[in-house]
Amino acid sequence: MATRYLKAAVEADALADYKMAFISGPRQVGKTTLAKQMLTSSANYFSWDNGDFRKQWSKSPLKAIELAEKGPVLLDEIHKDRNWKSRIKGIYDTVGNEIPILVTGSARLDLYRKGGDSLLGRYIPYRLHPFSVGERDYPITPDEILQSLTVEYKWSDLMALGGFPEPFIAGNANKAQRWSRLRLDRLAYEDTRDIKVLSDLNAFRVMLDLIPDKVGSLFSFNSLREDVGVAYSTVRDWVLLSENLYYGFFIRPYSKGIKRSLRAEPKFYLYDILQIPEKNFSQRIENLTALHLLKACHFWTDTAQGFFELHFLRDKEKREVDFLICRNRKPWMLLECKSGSTSVSSNLVHFKSQLKTPLNFQLVDKRNFDKEFPAQNVRIINYEKFFSGMI
Repeated sequence: MATRYLKAAVEADALADYKMAFISGPRQVGKTTLAKQMLTSSANYFSWDNGDFRKQWSKSPLKAIELAEKGPVLLDEIHKDRNWKSRIKGIYDTVGNEIPILVTGSARLDLYRKGGDSLLGRYIPYRLHPFSVGERDYPITPDEILQSLTVEYKWSDLMALGGFPEPFIAGNANKAQRWSRLRLDRLAYEDTRDIKVLSDLNAFRVMLDLIPDKVGSLFSFNSLREDVGVAYSTVRDWVLLSENLYYGFFIRPYSKGIKRSLRAEPKFYLYDILQIPEKNFSQRIENLTALHLLKACHFWTDTAQGFFELHFLRDKEKREVDFLICRNRKPWMLLECKSGSTSVSSNLVHFKSQLKTPLNFQLVDKRNFDKEFPAQNVRIINYEKFFSGMI
C-alpha cells in the first residue's frame, strides 16, 4: 500500500523525540498498515489479539516485547487490556529512551486517560482518516491551501467507493457496499464490548442503521429515541459511544460574533459515507466534504500547526452556512456546499461580513469550475479542485 499522509509527521514529530505515538481512527482505516511501515522488523509487531502475546503481556509487559529487534515497537489494539495504561507507562519509563513505541487502536485512546497512572507528556496522539482527494506524503500547511494541486484519489471514486483503503482499492461498488455492511456489524457487535456492556445490542445496531438518514440535519436525540424505542439517556449514551468508536462525529454550531445566532443542536456525520444511500446524493457530498475538512483540522492540530475546529453556522432566521473552520479559536474559513449553483450564496456573504473570515469558498459539483468574486471575497470552485489543494 502507498505511504499514508501521517507517516512522515509521526516519525519526525514523535518517534525521533522518543515520544510514544498513539494512532487512533476508524476500524479498517489503515492504522496497523501505517504503523507497520515504520517498523524495521516484523518481530517488532505485537498484537493484543495474539493469544501467546496476551498471556505474556499480562505477566510481564517488558518480557512480552524482549524479542523485539532494534527500532520502533508496535503495540496493536493494546487498549483492550484494562490495565494497558499502567503497563505501557511502566515500559516507557523503563526503556522509552531506547525504544520508540507506536500504539494503535480503533477507539478514541483518550477515553482511557481516566484512572491509573497518567501518561501525560509521554505520548502524542494522531488521528488517521480515510483517503481524500489531495492526500500526499507531506501534507500542506494551513497557509499553503490551493497553492499545490494534487488529485491522488478522484472525487467521483470517493463518492462511489468511500475512502477506506480496502473497498477503494478493490474498485467494485457492489462489493464496497457489502464490505461497509459487514464492517458496521463488527463495530456494533464486537468493538462495543471493548468499551461498554450494552443492554440491547440489536437495538444499538438498529440505531446505527437509522442515523445515516439524519446526516447533515440538526441532530435530535429525542427524535432518535422515539425511533429506536429506548430511553433518552440510553440513546444519548449509545450515540456518544458510536462517536468514540469512530462511527461518526459531531460538528457544533458557532455563535460568537453572530447576530441572533441559534444555539442549535449539533450535526452528525459518518466516517463511512457508504452507509448513506446512494440516492441521497447531496447528503453524500456534504458528508464527504465534512470528512475532508475534519481530516485537515485533525492533521494540523495533531502536528502542532495550530488549533483547528470544524463548526457550522445557523441563526434564528434559519440562514445557514454548512462549514466554518476556526483557527486558534478565530473564524478562518467559510465553506458552503452547492450542487451546481454558480451564483454567490447570500448566506455565505451574510456570515462572512459578520465574521470577517479571510477565506470564503462555495463548493460546486460542476466540472473544472473555478471563479473568484473579489467584490464579495468569495471563490466558487469545483469540489475536486478545491480538495486537491487541501490534505
